[in-house]
Amino acid sequence: MRPPNAIDFWRGVALVMIFINHIPGLDYSFLTLRQFAISDAAELFVFLAGCSLAFVNNGGSQPKPIGQVVMRLLMRAFEIWRAQVVTISVAISMLGASAIVFTDPLLLEWHGAGPAFSDTVRSSIGLTLLTYQIGYFNILPLYVVLLLLAIIFIVLSRWSLMLALAGSVALYAVTLAYQIKLPSWPAEGAWFFNPLSWQLLIVLGFLAITAQRSYPGWQMALDRIWPLAVAIVAVGAVIVWIDYRPDPMLVPEPRYFYLFDKEFLSPVRILSMAAIAIAFNPAYPVLSRQMGPVVRYCSSLGRNSLAVFCVASLLALAGQIVRYIGEPTFLLDTAIVALGLVLLRVTAWVSETQS
Repeated sequence: MRPPNAIDFWRGVALVMIFINHIPGLDYSFLTLRQFAISDAAELFVFLAGCSLAFVNNGGSQPKPIGQVVMRLLMRAFEIWRAQVVTISVAISMLGASAIVFTDPLLLEWHGAGPAFSDTVRSSIGLTLLTYQIGYFNILPLYVVLLLLAIIFIVLSRWSLMLALAGSVALYAVTLAYQIKLPSWPAEGAWFFNPLSWQLLIVLGFLAITAQRSYPGWQMALDRIWPLAVAIVAVGAVIVWIDYRPDPMLVPEPRYFYLFDKEFLSPVRILSMAAIAIAFNPAYPVLSRQMGPVVRYCSSLGRNSLAVFCVASLLALAGQIVRYIGEPTFLLDTAIVALGLVLLRVTAWVSETQS
């Protein structure tokens, strides 16, 4: 078991925020990133995934054999695919069971789950192909495709980090300019998170850590732009506070470059996430000294992120159902959050004992 570190800690923080955000209307949502920034915990989670890729690619002073890196990413992608299939199957079963127990057929339609009950055959196929997703259970399919795309950019980075960045930016720009989407099936529509644009964020995380480990002047450069990053974070907080959003009908084409769109991950959301990463870069050593138990708790979640994420998603769905059936109160929300945080720590502990 590796000791607490910055990436695991912030990944654990992101997992807690995702758990809370996945229960709409929860009183404690005011503590999450989306209340203070244009980007949110999903962006933080993906950026940190890119940071972790740097250690997969280069565990020491020399890059690992490319074949070993590719095989590890393929195996990880398969592991996440398997987790998605199991988790979404359990979620659909939870909705079906709740509809039966509480005699409320509306639960069968929650989050786009209707096709799972009305078109079971095609939905089952779509579930295994990742083309059928329901709301709040669509991050892992994104992660699978991002890992597969990351193989390409890691290979490019062996020649040049700038080449990898240029390739990623080019794919991102084309995707936004031509509004390229991955289609959903059998339900109509497209993926909520577009991997063709979100890949830029995971590549930026990968390149940031790779550059930090390769170039001695990298940290000095971050220190110099730290005040600018703090200013951008502050401006973002004001924008969120006044609830400003660009009007899609007024911005020029290609409009996704100017919106705050989450599906295509518009540039302002990437800028927000980059500024947050730089602004809070010096915070971990301070937090580690002053808030040791909290750091150890969040780091344990981050070390076991896949298992914790799956359990958090199911706990959040259970919380949604409880609040829907019962009467939402601050006391109920407190009980949901407290029990959820305990069960997430138990999940991390069980995961570590089994590894």
